[in-house]
Amino acid sequence: MAAAPGAFVVPPGTLVRLAATRQRPLDIDLLNAALHSRRLVLFKALLARVGRADLAPDARAAFDRDWELLARAEAPAPAAARRLLDYPAVGGWIVDALNAPGPDGLAAALHPLGGIAVGTALRTGARLDTELPTADGRLVLPGIGVQDARTPRVRIRSGPRGTLLTPVGRPARSVLLRPDGRGAGIGWTSLAALPGSAGRLDDLGTAHTHDTDVRPRFDRAAWLTRWRGAVALLESADPWRAAEVARLVRSVVPMTPTDDGASSCTLRAAPWAVHTALPDTARRFAEVLVHELAHSKLAVLADLVALHDADGAAVHRVAWRRDPRPFDGVLQGTYAHLALADLWSRVAERPGAAPAARRTARARREEYRAQVADALPLLLDSGQLTERGVWFTESMKRHLASLGRGPNSPYALSDSLSGDGDVR
Repeated sequence: MAAAPGAFVVPPGTLVRLAATRQRPLDIDLLNAALHSRRLVLFKALLARVGRADLAPDARAAFDRDWELLARAEAPAPAAARRLLDYPAVGGWIVDALNAPGPDGLAAALHPLGGIAVGTALRTGARLDTELPTADGRLVLPGIGVQDARTPRVRIRSGPRGTLLTPVGRPARSVLLRPDGRGAGIGWTSLAALPGSAGRLDDLGTAHTHDTDVRPRFDRAAWLTRWRGAVALLESADPWRAAEVARLVRSVVPMTPTDDGASSCTLRAAPWAVHTALPDTARRFAEVLVHELAHSKLAVLADLVALHDADGAAVHRVAWRRDPRPFDGVLQGTYAHLALADLWSRVAERPGAAPAARRTARARREEYRAQVADALPLLLDSGQLTERGVWFTESMKRHLASLGRGPNSPYALSDSLSGDGDVR
């Protein structure tokens, strides 16, 4: 078991670079290591909750079976298993299960564990031979795909060469999955790869493992076309941001706008997933990706470093929302909008930009700069930031002041590798 998140030390340089929204690879390595450690702690918390719960005998037997499957699946190659266990939807599922009401709610929430174990075995090459129940005839493998088995149970046989999924009583609908997650067979649909990245378009419901009623209903071609356009814009205008998106986005999860008008969001339990309605332009999609990745970075950092001690009262007014925000929402929004100001500053200063494009980029930069500048005094004068929170916020302020000064600014970092919602 890796160290608990509290054991990770965030160096001052990492904190400053993250505050400027342009970190180095080693900074992300630290965040990912801490995220994995927290994921393992949540698994242990789930095991403890199940141990205390008054589950029905069949529900407890199902959990014991799936937990043992997961342990066997992880054993041959823990590093390979980590990629699946750290998939955003797995984090969301654990938190849902931990918060499920009562024994019956917990029993229902535990159902996806078997699919997580199978997906882990696919990654590690572990040998499994078992049967799992489906949910309304569907077997969901988070981060991989969905089998429309049309039977109550599926036999699982996995090994180093892949995994065979055979609906009990309907062998003609068997599916063979390769270790890379691609599959062939009647009723199988893989998640689509997001071109140029290791991420997936999670449009099949695998990101909603607690919701068995989710069905495919999105135009996959439209999403992938818009993604390609957004990445192409970033590659031409801000290659560093394009590389960040390619490395960090694990999934894009289609959603419909919420009742409060938000068209995108980040779930604190599922960092590196971008939940969004389909943006109407490639430029808008690029902004959403940058905005939501900022939320993910700050959400993971906040588990390592206490940045403030405010309660959750929504009493603060900000320029980018009509409704009052809690203090944490102000901090999150300020950080995300700073990332957008930084993006448009780079676009405005790139060599060879057409005058009209440069004017548009400068206007966007100034819009976001004004929003951030309006919120920074609220944060710094609140008395609710911790010492490291003050340091982080002062670093944001210095980076904001540097935008538009060109590459020779002492705070400008070299390039290398809003209908937007807050973190929920």
